[in-house]
Amino acid sequence: MKKSIITISLIFACVFAYAQATETELVRSVFKLEKKALVADFLQLSNDDATKFWPIYEKYEQERSAIGTRRIALLESYVNKYDKMDDVSLDALVKESGSIQSKEVSLREKYYKTVKKSVSTSVAARFYQVEDLINVGVRMELYEALPMLQGK
Repeated sequence: MKKSIITISLIFACVFAYAQATETELVRSVFKLEKKALVADFLQLSNDDATKFWPIYEKYEQERSAIGTRRIALLESYVNKYDKMDDVSLDALVKESGSIQSKEVSLREKYYKTVKKSVSTSVAARFYQVEDLINVGVRMELYEALPMLQGK
């Protein structure tokens, strides 16, 4: 599973590095398919639970995609302005990064409650866990691929 997360993370990391609109959409589509397969493998849902869960997950992914778009824009901005960042730019970067992370956690919590109510607490907890694991893996890969800020 760790190998799958790393693969997904690398695909996602490539999005900002090779950003052309159609390429970005293609990479995002591949990411979504591989991510969904990873989630399915992790959750191991019964047919009954799967019937209830996947429509909820599709709504979650639609909302999460908007947050992903914000993350990609932030990463592109960071890469393009890395060597020219002043205090104002750095402050804006940190605030946007924090806002994105807060939105991600809030969205995951919202859908945890929805899955818990519609499917079960066990499925909801596993959903929350695998989504958090994937998110952490993606962020870790991105941090490893990005240049770190240097003191001036």
